[in-house]
Amino acid sequence: MAAVKILAADPVSLAGANLLPKGKFTVVSRPGISNENILREFRDFDVLLIRSTRKIDASFLRSSNLRIIATFTKGTDHIDTEAASLLGVKVMNAEEGNHISAAEHTVAMILSIYKNITAAEGRVRSGNFGDVDFRRNEVYGKNIGVIGFGKVGSYVGMLAHAFGMRVIANDTDAKVRSRHKDFEFRSLRYLLNHSDIVTVHIPLEKKNRGFMGAKQFSMMRKDAVFINTSRGAVTDEGALLEALDKRNIRFAGLDVFENEPNINPAFSQLKNVLMTNHIAGKTEESKDRISRIMFGKILKELVITE
Repeated sequence: MAAVKILAADPVSLAGANLLPKGKFTVVSRPGISNENILREFRDFDVLLIRSTRKIDASFLRSSNLRIIATFTKGTDHIDTEAASLLGVKVMNAEEGNHISAAEHTVAMILSIYKNITAAEGRVRSGNFGDVDFRRNEVYGKNIGVIGFGKVGSYVGMLAHAFGMRVIANDTDAKVRSRHKDFEFRSLRYLLNHSDIVTVHIPLEKKNRGFMGAKQFSMMRKDAVFINTSRGAVTDEGALLEALDKRNIRFAGLDVFENEPNINPAFSQLKNVLMTNHIAGKTEESKDRISRIMFGKILKELVITE
C-alpha cells in the first residue's frame, strides 16, 4: 500500500505525527500555501491539515482528491461541510484540546477588566505610579452567566466557582444539563437579567449567527460585562457597538470578530472594550494537545477505512 500523504497547509503543531507508523505516512509542511497551489502541487495528497483562517469551499473540494480535512480548531464554519459530505471527504475537528486555554483566556479577560489592568499598566509606563482614581472591583460574589456549557463553558464555570462567583448556566442540550447537575441552569432571559458578567461559548452554526443582538443586550444589566471568545459572528457587532457606545452595558472583552483580521475600526474608538487577536485557545500546550488528538483521529479513521 502506498504511503498516506498528509499536507500541513497552515502553521499547526506536528507533535502528534509521532503517533503515525513509520514508512506508512508522508507528512509535508507548507504553512501559508494558497489553495490554488495546493491543487497545483499536492493534488494527489490524502489529508489536509488546516486552521480556521483557511476557507474550504465546494469548488476546492471538487478539484482535490482529499480523503480527510483535519482542522485544528473546534469550529468548522470555514469549511463547506455539506459539500464535503456529498463528496465523501471526512471533516475532522478538535472538539477538545484547547478548552483549558480558551477558558483561562476568558477568565483572564474578566479579571483584566475588573481590575482595570490595561489602565494601570499604561499609567505606570507613563510615570503616573501614584494615580489610582480608576475603577476596580472584585469578582468574588458576582454572578457570571455562561451561555453554552460545553467543554469551554463548563471549565469557565468551574474556574469562576473557584473565585467565589455564582455561576448561572444556559444550554439547550439536555445531555449537557444532565452532565453538569451541580450547576444552576436558567433560561437565557433570566441569565441576561441577573448576570454581572455574560460570557458566550456557542458554536457558529446558522441558528447562532447574531445570537447576541440588540434584544439580548437590552436585557443585560447596565453595569454588566460581555465576553466573547467563541466566534465573532455569534454577536451582532452593530448592536454590541451601540450598547457599548450608549453605556447600556459597562464593558466588553473580545477575542473574536466577525471580519478577521479586518475588524470594525469602531471598536478601537471605544475605551470600554478590551480586545485580543483570536488567541484564546492558542497556547503552546493546547497546540501540542490538539496535534496529538488530531493525528490520533486521522490514524484511527484510516485504519478503520483501509
